[in-house]
Amino acid sequence: MAVPRSPVRWALVLLVVGLAAVAAAVALWWPRTSAEVQRTAATVVAPASCGDAEAYDRVELTIGDRTHTAKLDGCGHQQDEVVEVVVPADTSAEFTVQAAASTPVGMPFEARLTTLLMCLSGLAGGLYAYLLTRRSQPTAGAGAA
Repeated sequence: MAVPRSPVRWALVLLVVGLAAVAAAVALWWPRTSAEVQRTAATVVAPASCGDAEAYDRVELTIGDRTHTAKLDGCGHQQDEVVEVVVPADTSAEFTVQAAASTPVGMPFEARLTTLLMCLSGLAGGLYAYLLTRRSQPTAGAGAA
């Protein structure tokens, strides 16, 4: 004769699973980037050939009220071409900028959804394994009669 499980235990298990699902949903829709990157327009002043070892175009950009000259992490642009770039946080010394089109904004929604579903399936599998092991354990009073 099996001992029935108490409703309090099932409520606790369902509460934990529900809280895990809510936490996973919050993690899915929570923004991944805490600081916004600074994007600005830059003008190519010295294009570089892509065949060189140091194939970095030189660009001129304005940050605040100061004009800076920086290396662009790219090559093959035309003279006086305007390129949108991402500026690093430290602009006090010489710095390199990246083209904004090649910089990822954040983790795509599909990748976050895939991660969420994989974590939830692992949680469900662990819960199922727990239930199977609890069911197969013999009870203490079943053999004594």
